[in-house]
Amino acid sequence: MHHSFSTLLIGVACLFSSFSVSAAQPSTGTVTGVIQDAVSQIPIDFVHVTLFKEANTVPLTSVSSAEDGSFRFDNLQAGNYRIEASLLGYKPLKQTFSVTAGQPVSLGVLKLQPDARQLAAAEVTGIRSAMRMDIDKRVFSVDQSIASAGASASDVLKDIPSVEVDQEGSVSLRNSSNVTIWINGKPAGLNSDNQAQVLEQMPAESIDKIEVVTNPSSKFSAEGTAGIINIVLKKDRKAGYYGSLRAGVSDPFGYDYGANLMYSSPKIDAYTTLGRRRHGNQGTGESRRETYTTNPLSLLTDTSTLISDTDRDFNMGGLFFRGGVDYHLTPNHSLSLSGFAMKGERGFDSEIGYDYFLADGSASRYVDRTSNSTSGHTNMEVTLDYQWEIGEEHRFQTNLSYGKRAMSDKIDFTQTETRTDGVLVAPTVQLQTGDGGHTDWEFQADYTNQLSERFRVEAGLKSDWTVRTSGNTIFNVANPLPGQLPDYNNEFDYDEKIHAAYATFTGKGWGGFGYQLGLRGEYSDIAFISTIAPSGNNLDKGKHYLDLFPSVFLSYTIKEGFDLQLNYSRRINRPRGRSLNPFTDISDSTNIRFGNPDLAPEYANAFELNAIRVLDNHTLSASAYHRMASSVIQEIRYLDNGIIYQTPDNVTSSTSSGLELIAKDRLTKWLETTSTVNVYHTHLNGFTYKGNDYKGSEGFSWNARINSTWLMSPSLTGQLSGFYNAPRVMAQGRTKSNYTVDAGLRKSFLDRSLLVAVNARNLLNSFNFSSTSFGPGFYQESKNQFFGRTLQLTVTWNFGNMKPKQKKPNGENGDGDAGMGGGMDSGMDGGF
Repeated sequence: MHHSFSTLLIGVACLFSSFSVSAAQPSTGTVTGVIQDAVSQIPIDFVHVTLFKEANTVPLTSVSSAEDGSFRFDNLQAGNYRIEASLLGYKPLKQTFSVTAGQPVSLGVLKLQPDARQLAAAEVTGIRSAMRMDIDKRVFSVDQSIASAGASASDVLKDIPSVEVDQEGSVSLRNSSNVTIWINGKPAGLNSDNQAQVLEQMPAESIDKIEVVTNPSSKFSAEGTAGIINIVLKKDRKAGYYGSLRAGVSDPFGYDYGANLMYSSPKIDAYTTLGRRRHGNQGTGESRRETYTTNPLSLLTDTSTLISDTDRDFNMGGLFFRGGVDYHLTPNHSLSLSGFAMKGERGFDSEIGYDYFLADGSASRYVDRTSNSTSGHTNMEVTLDYQWEIGEEHRFQTNLSYGKRAMSDKIDFTQTETRTDGVLVAPTVQLQTGDGGHTDWEFQADYTNQLSERFRVEAGLKSDWTVRTSGNTIFNVANPLPGQLPDYNNEFDYDEKIHAAYATFTGKGWGGFGYQLGLRGEYSDIAFISTIAPSGNNLDKGKHYLDLFPSVFLSYTIKEGFDLQLNYSRRINRPRGRSLNPFTDISDSTNIRFGNPDLAPEYANAFELNAIRVLDNHTLSASAYHRMASSVIQEIRYLDNGIIYQTPDNVTSSTSSGLELIAKDRLTKWLETTSTVNVYHTHLNGFTYKGNDYKGSEGFSWNARINSTWLMSPSLTGQLSGFYNAPRVMAQGRTKSNYTVDAGLRKSFLDRSLLVAVNARNLLNSFNFSSTSFGPGFYQESKNQFFGRTLQLTVTWNFGNMKPKQKKPNGENGDGDAGMGGGMDSGMDGGF
């Protein structure tokens, strides 16, 4: 069914294309402009720009300015218009203009003046809007978030609509964990094995914005059936030099400190960030498992019970470095060398108490299992970029990157057991060690050409070569028998090469129609070897497959200020890391997990219908989405001799449908909110595993989030956010509801040279993960809280010579212009 639907979409898009080609001359015009700060002359993004007929008070449509301050309105009939640009902390700006059919209009640079009633000094900027909606993604500004002070990238993601981060650091998008996370547009070595640690080590202060792409086009990698989350690091380009120092403390005890330095000149832009972060927290857990067995003599079902209680204590710390240099060869050619490096360590201690009860309710034994683990990781990446600005909206760029990662861990297990029948059980002491490495080479070339006002073509090539190695060894240090455990030791080597090519064609058709057609091809060459010594159960596998990933994006303006978008794309989720590795994890002796080397990729067809309504102070977005997945990878749980085993497998197919509503509201001049409600239905088909039949599951659920920012005084800003997750179904069980509230205040002193921020995460100490799960022969209830309330105080000192540059008598810019990329209006040079 979905194949015929996608064929229909392609046919409709081709029809739109024929209409546009047959049009001899466009009957509408286009207006463009650039917004910048009147004092610093720096481009401002996220500015709310509203379009009106000249004498009307009802807006026609609205957009938010892009990263370079630019905005654009298309398909304007001939006539007189005005725009109004507004942003908290600035005086409103109005500009009138006329449109002639078929003629583009450039408004040049529009300068916003700081509002003296809101700001203590002219150099102070106000609160920017937290969200911008583009045609193919939503962009969230991070540098305005008070909650990001002293926080991590993982903390920032928790505040992003559509995104969830569970208590173990795993990220999901619209209730799906099959999401790809990038740093600066590249995977940067993030995977299920290291994702949580890397995001926890990355300081939020180094992040400029988060881009959420729920249904990526063929231009993007097809990896991640749920979409892409792109973390864009800061890269300020301001004339002269600029820097900041920060330090913070938190409760439970933790600390962070760091420095940022930036320098810009006509030929060279350089920037660097160095930071250290350390924090800790405590958590608890409890569970009750009932195990059912049938007595052949009485034909009755006996029920035994296992109750466990867990105490956890963890701490994390590490260094983060980011730096880069941009060299402007000519106004149209530039080279960039950039990179980042991380070195972190983690300690995790837990104590689990197990109480076993017989069917008659009497206790049979008590087990206490303690574990002490330490781990470390390093992560570095270097990227060389070249960009050629052939002409306006006509460019060619390439990048070559190299990344290297390493991880190591050591875990000590001690287990003691007391039996009620008087039998003595010797303590068991085990040591588990592991190490892993990861190297990655990536080359990409992209070409973009705006052939005309109505047509744009993009094409590119990409090759990615990844090599991963890991090894795990478990020893019995004490009873029952010292020495290695052969069945639990392994070496796992993984080699992956993915070569891709894509092309997209974007056009504007008849009336208010627009479209983008794309096709991406990816060839996967994968091989891995698993060696289990000394038992000799070795594994050597190879997989090779070619996949095509089409995408169709259609848009239509129903009326001015009311747009519809219909999108389709095909996606893939390749299993990697611990999902494939057959290593057996025995950290919890009653819940044992191992990987599955026979896993195949999971595929999905994703459809999305978006409606966007723009009003003067409100932007409303409704997204209806439907995702059909095949060869779905599910974690299967089964009972064997009183122990639950867990492993992933391609067992079924699923569908997921939902409606996501987003409202960005400027309620007053001082208050702005972003609200999200996501209502969805999931259906997982039933399956059979190891001779047991597993029922399918389906059900409705929803979650909601609200983020608010208010300007309490010219120098005091507050933020409050809340999140609620309703109960939802999962394979073999159901999760219960949870919620959390975060709050923060930021006060500026000395014309914003000094900033003091206080924030609280999980303010009500309410965030936990509770669930019920079941399978053949067992039923289990569990509740876990991995971290409690966290309070953070952060102080930041800004310094530098970012003052407005004087223009030369002939109207040309001063020395800082080339540093801003040239070719733009003279008002685009940087400065604070």
